[in-house]
Amino acid sequence: MNKNKQKDVEDSVFLVSQSSVHLDEAIEIVGFGSFHYYILFICGSLFAAAAVSVTSVSFVVPTAQCDFQMTSVNKGVLNGASMIGMFTGSFIWGYVADSRGRRYALILSMAMDGVFSIISSVSQIYPVFIFCRMMSGFGVSGVTVLYSYLGEFVNNKYREKCLCWMEMFWTIGTILLPCMAWLIIPQTFRIEYGFLLFRSWNLFVIICSLPSIMLACLLVRLPESPKFLLSKGKYDETMDCLKYVYRWNHKTDDKFPVISLILPDCINKQSNSFFNGLYESTVGLFTSKYKFIAIITCVIQFGATTSYYMLTLWFPELMNRFRWYEDKYAGPKNMTNMCEIVSMFKIKPEETHQKCNDDINKSVFINIVLIGIACLPTSLIVPLFVNRLGLRFFLVVSFLGSGLSAACLYFITSSLESLVLSSMFAALSSVGISLMYCIAVELFPSEYRGMAVSIGSTFGKVGALMGNVIVGVFIDKLCVIPILVSCSFLISRFLQHFLMYANMYLIGERTFSLPDVRRAPRMQN
Repeated sequence: MNKNKQKDVEDSVFLVSQSSVHLDEAIEIVGFGSFHYYILFICGSLFAAAAVSVTSVSFVVPTAQCDFQMTSVNKGVLNGASMIGMFTGSFIWGYVADSRGRRYALILSMAMDGVFSIISSVSQIYPVFIFCRMMSGFGVSGVTVLYSYLGEFVNNKYREKCLCWMEMFWTIGTILLPCMAWLIIPQTFRIEYGFLLFRSWNLFVIICSLPSIMLACLLVRLPESPKFLLSKGKYDETMDCLKYVYRWNHKTDDKFPVISLILPDCINKQSNSFFNGLYESTVGLFTSKYKFIAIITCVIQFGATTSYYMLTLWFPELMNRFRWYEDKYAGPKNMTNMCEIVSMFKIKPEETHQKCNDDINKSVFINIVLIGIACLPTSLIVPLFVNRLGLRFFLVVSFLGSGLSAACLYFITSSLESLVLSSMFAALSSVGISLMYCIAVELFPSEYRGMAVSIGSTFGKVGALMGNVIVGVFIDKLCVIPILVSCSFLISRFLQHFLMYANMYLIGERTFSLPDVRRAPRMQN
């Protein structure tokens, strides 16, 4: 620690003797300290809250099926409702982040998610509930901005590790969710007041909405990203932000050693018209030298997110069907594959009221918790070894491993096998999606970063919506189709990411060398 502090002092003295420095050099002088740990906790908590919000519907589907009289197709639409909102929201929030600010976009989006989630908790009509979930998804889609927000506070040495820690917080969210569901949903209270019916799943939805609102309030007290401020020509605000972080990290009232900053070559002005600005920002990205990388990023996100959500949002439903089958047809002679089991559970539309069963077996809650816990090792390994093994290594392993585990789902014959393969799939596919966000932050400069990350997320949500509709349509008759779509999309992703890196070399952005990612050149604004 003493050597590091001495080096920081030497660097500071050197910088004081200069008239101005680049922003990346100033961020190096700010260092990495208590402020960064705090903002990492806030951004990580936001990601965990997003995980709770997005995946909470997976427990609403089986428990609210009697209240809304849902068939499998209706359940697929409900699972996909959030994705419809996220599809439109991801694109818009990216522009808001690049034009109005990263922090502004995060506060507004998470507050919107929480408010519409609360409204949905008292919805008594299926179309109204679908609309509220769509608007909640529109809001929560803005959470991807946190990768740009967090990454722009951190120097090159710690950036990749910080961004990779986001996966750990997502995992924590997926562990907390079934724990809350286990405590709340089995409760049998029933409150009726006029046309209003309030049951345990309604309370569950309210509780899942609270973290988004509370964290949006905490974000208000944090500063805006310094790279965003400087890209907009807000020099004084940028210096104030750096001084604020410097004092927090070093716990001192000493003056910030940087005298002045070099302004970027091009200052991005905010468009007077929202839609004109949105159009210009999108066209600017796809006509720049980064256009091919942006396209490949969108394609990879589409395939990976399709596969992830089309299975993970259906895990409680599938496991509930497995447990129903094992309780009713117990015995080794009755063993069969997954598609045969899930098809036996189907209910015809005209029988939804007579045969409706909205109970969730307690083992399902335990299994979902175990799946979340199984994701912890990969969530820890990636940030700890990313500088040593590289993002490319983990990306290939995650896509290949999750694709193979998805293919094996067809052959499972018991809930135990389902648990093991589901854990492998969730752990690896989730890491792959998270790494794609980290890569996008590193590959694109500040003026394109928010839009690039968000457009990739937009294509991912299109895939997630499509995947949930596919599962809803085919789960009762041809469940092999969703499995084939999932595994083929994942296995093909690792081939496409090599095309992305090849293009980086062609345009001269050698950000990721194969043997070592620690010597990446500084990114200029």
